[in-house]
Amino acid sequence: MIHLGLCFSPFHYFESHFMKQYFSLILAPLALFGCATLIPLEDGLTPFKGQPVNQLFSVIGFPDDIELVDNKIIHTFHIERNHIGLVTETEHANGLEGQDPLIAKDMMQPSQVNVECALTVITDKKKIIEQWHYKEAYEGCTPYRQKLANFESR
Repeated sequence: MIHLGLCFSPFHYFESHFMKQYFSLILAPLALFGCATLIPLEDGLTPFKGQPVNQLFSVIGFPDDIELVDNKIIHTFHIERNHIGLVTETEHANGLEGQDPLIAKDMMQPSQVNVECALTVITDKKKIIEQWHYKEAYEGCTPYRQKLANFESR
């Protein structure tokens, strides 16, 4: 709510103050604990280097595509989906919020995002993992991280 300095609403102060405390005391720790158990994808894949690729398949599933390029076997895994996520947006404004000057306000807005993960695992002709690389948007590789974390915890 944007105030233009015409009046001060005690209810707005309480609502704003309460919501900030609610988010910081309840939701922030939940978000941190939810992310804390997942390992970085790089760390989860490292134990598989030098191992037969079938060992990795048994953990994260089969690739979407396999091709032979320059005596290397390229295994491509791909995740793509649309998701409604909270995205930080800056709203520009002039005026007062309570008695404080308001220039811009960061807000979390629900927005449709394209969640993506492209994981490429490269093996030799004997199907031994040599290297990998990945690109992701909006933590799209999380399903692979979860599977690797479950494997690590056995």
